[in-house]
Amino acid sequence: MKQILALSAIAVFAATAASAAEINWKFGSSNGSGEQVFVVQKDWCDGIEAASNGRFKIDLLPLNAVVKSDDLLKGVHNNIIQGALTTTATFAGEDPGFGLIGNTISAWASDEDILKYYYYGGGMEVVDSILNEWGAKLFGVAVTGSESFVSKKPLRKIEDFEGVKMRAPSGPVTKLFASFGAAPVNLPGSEVYTSLDKGVIDAADYSNFANNQKQGVNDIAKYPIYPGFHSSPTVHMFMNLKEWEKLSSNDQEFLKRYAKGLALDSLISAHYEDRLAVGEALEKGITPIAWEEEELIKVRQHAIKIWDEIAAESEIGKRYYDSLVAYLKSQGQM
Repeated sequence: MKQILALSAIAVFAATAASAAEINWKFGSSNGSGEQVFVVQKDWCDGIEAASNGRFKIDLLPLNAVVKSDDLLKGVHNNIIQGALTTTATFAGEDPGFGLIGNTISAWASDEDILKYYYYGGGMEVVDSILNEWGAKLFGVAVTGSESFVSKKPLRKIEDFEGVKMRAPSGPVTKLFASFGAAPVNLPGSEVYTSLDKGVIDAADYSNFANNQKQGVNDIAKYPIYPGFHSSPTVHMFMNLKEWEKLSSNDQEFLKRYAKGLALDSLISAHYEDRLAVGEALEKGITPIAWEEEELIKVRQHAIKIWDEIAAESEIGKRYYDSLVAYLKSQGQM
């Protein structure tokens, strides 16, 4: 019934939108134009024009096209771009709390849990209030699927990471693997393939399984960890707060409801493409490794210590942490 009402609302909006003024925005993405995630995002942005009967038009710009990914929040605040589709983890340089918000390591039993937390468990309200303080409005979230982990040697337990030279993004993920005894270094994604090929690193936290397979990373590092056990980034859909406040309440409601379409598309497509890629990898002699539940529990224990550390040093991290813990307890997951 809720879906029928939502579709009816969109239909009514579309029928009356033709006479309204056209709104043109530029949004930035933290994904490259060739990535599966960007393709889904671009389709969503293109679709909003049709769904609104031409009222809204969003030009989605790929990674670093106008504003660097680390500066997307500033770009939105200054109205250089009107919105962004990205994880707040890229803003950890501004406040470490953003790293925890964007990539809550080892928190989720499934990717669906991210959506449940935000849409039903209070996450949207908490993170929106934080972004409001930075001049931005959170109107939706989506997921990219859990990150796979590629390695040149089998890694089946935490102890196997001891001394492993690996690539990891700065923030909580680096802290996690350092706690395993690994030697993480921060390299841009564009250097992962070459660094693995030349032996600069032996493993990498990079992207989801399908993207790793497409990029040829699994062909070099033939022991990917799948399903991913540590990282499922949240894609935050936000825009300039002043631009948001210019919209009518009907327009705002339309955008929030339409945003849920991207949440569904990105979730399903990521899982679908990953399974296809796993089949292709197996045919090529690549060996995906799934971790045992006992080890996953240990990973969560490492991760919780890092959550605590970030919450202790960041006010926004503490606000998010308190909300997260309340949600996990309500679901019997902590």
